[in-house]
Amino acid sequence: MFFAHETLRPGQKELVEAIGKALSAGRHILVHAPTGLGKTAAALSPAIAYAKDRNISIVFLTSRHTQHRIVLETISKLQKRTGSKILVTSILGKKWMCAQEVENLPSGDFSDYCKSLVEGNKCEFYLNARGKGSFRAKEVIANVKAQGPLPAEEIVSQCKDARTCPYEVSLMLAEESDVIVADYYYIFHPRIRDAFLSKIKKSIEQLIVIVDEAHNLPARMRDVMTYRLSNRVIRLAIQEAKKYVLDDIIPSLAELQDVLNVLSNGKNERLVGKDEFIKGVNRSRPYDQLISELRLASEVVKENQQASHLSSIANFLEEWKSAEKGFARILSQDDLLTTLSLRCLDPALLTREVFDNCKSAIVMSGTLSPTGMYADVLGLENADVRSYPSPFPQENRLVLLVPRTTTKYKSRSENQFKAIACEIAKIANSIPGRIMVFFPSYFLRDKIELFLSELYDGELFYEKPRSNKVARQSLLEKFRSSKKGALLAAATGSFGEGVDLPGVLKGVIVVGLPLDRPDLETAELISYYDKKFGKGWDYGYTLPAMSRCIQNAGRCIRTETDRGVIAFIDERYVWPRYKDCFPQEWGAKVSLAPQEDVARFFGRLF
Repeated sequence: MFFAHETLRPGQKELVEAIGKALSAGRHILVHAPTGLGKTAAALSPAIAYAKDRNISIVFLTSRHTQHRIVLETISKLQKRTGSKILVTSILGKKWMCAQEVENLPSGDFSDYCKSLVEGNKCEFYLNARGKGSFRAKEVIANVKAQGPLPAEEIVSQCKDARTCPYEVSLMLAEESDVIVADYYYIFHPRIRDAFLSKIKKSIEQLIVIVDEAHNLPARMRDVMTYRLSNRVIRLAIQEAKKYVLDDIIPSLAELQDVLNVLSNGKNERLVGKDEFIKGVNRSRPYDQLISELRLASEVVKENQQASHLSSIANFLEEWKSAEKGFARILSQDDLLTTLSLRCLDPALLTREVFDNCKSAIVMSGTLSPTGMYADVLGLENADVRSYPSPFPQENRLVLLVPRTTTKYKSRSENQFKAIACEIAKIANSIPGRIMVFFPSYFLRDKIELFLSELYDGELFYEKPRSNKVARQSLLEKFRSSKKGALLAAATGSFGEGVDLPGVLKGVIVVGLPLDRPDLETAELISYYDKKFGKGWDYGYTLPAMSRCIQNAGRCIRTETDRGVIAFIDERYVWPRYKDCFPQEWGAKVSLAPQEDVARFFGRLF
């Protein structure tokens, strides 16, 4: 009744039924469902059917803003097909929905800035939403309801025109909505979740939580609970104190800098005990007293500017003291920069509370393999775990493992880089069309490209690190317009996932393994998961890298009519611990003559 399309795709009916059964039983379901299965429609259909008339809301969480539009389009089609009225609200991060000029304000400082404006009755937009001018907000809400599912950008635009707060208006809409589309933070960040649920007048028990692209969730949650203190931030805080004549706090900041210097002890990287740092601070001033003094000083600063480094330091000190198990405490030096980090190792510290209390959770991705690992690290105990094959014809995909070279650190040399370039060129020159090539890093990409540029017979395109959305889109348009080209990117860069080029790519080549640097954090992660699950090497090192590789490979076949080659170039891909990670339906084949296999696949070998 609530399905958005006339027919269900192969495998989609089974997925809809599995989700429906999990919801009826009040259980969670974790789903590996490759591209093309129609995960969004398959999750929304039974969720809406179950939630309707039960005072339950659906929160659809995604790591990418582009996914919001897919949800809105799916619900729009559902409404047109069934005649059902389903209210849906798309909410961005609070800073990105702010009508004030806050583009250059660090996200970490925005919350305090917003709070100070609201509490001081200095924000016209907020007052026109929640204050005496609320009639403006009510007019916008009525218009949005009449116009149907609207992207967040359109709501922001209409609210700015009406001089009312886009974020508050969206929360008012969310209070009435059947479906709310938002970032992971809205449910998994404790402070943001509490404020969000209070505003929409819901409890976590009244929510069905859908987590899309859930392979991103562990890393995102670890980032949420990671905090840093550096000598650079301390220097900026001292400058801030001098600017506002806060002379009393300057000696404490200088002493905090001395503590970092003593802890570094001339080493590039070392573990620091929780009490070791606290005792170092206590030698000059009681730890809690320093936090209070920093807070008071930061309030003076925030009366004159949006953000305060003094506040950032106080936040770090509080988190350092309160954090217990599941963290690595690391001091590192890079040239003149000294950084003390509290790095979260266990995403379940945030996710388990949500999964233990929400009505049901649907956790899904096209790269959620092995499913058991994600169930473990996210704290999804007793969840229904499902894995589905790709719905696309297997004969449209050729997957090759080419083991002649390697990017292993000990084997790197100019000769090895040239050999890798030769393997890439053999495959790329045999593919009639455009390809993407993914490397473990930009450094290796550039080393290998020196030789590849002389061997490849098409045009080369280069992903630039930290490029903005406009630059990335421009690069993709130029690449799309080429007849034969290779886009050279990093496995962990912007094009590694979320890029959809149906009918454009004829191949993807993944070079080497994007393993995390063997630093202290990685060692601590391996040790932590070894103690917790007995699978430290797999969960902390091997499987995350293979997940990136498979995600990169997924750029190739995006529709049932796409045909393409996926090649993995490195000797380690034929080792059992890595080879066993590939989806079985891929039929990955070891190839010592890849150019012939590729030519045969495209019917060019006579």
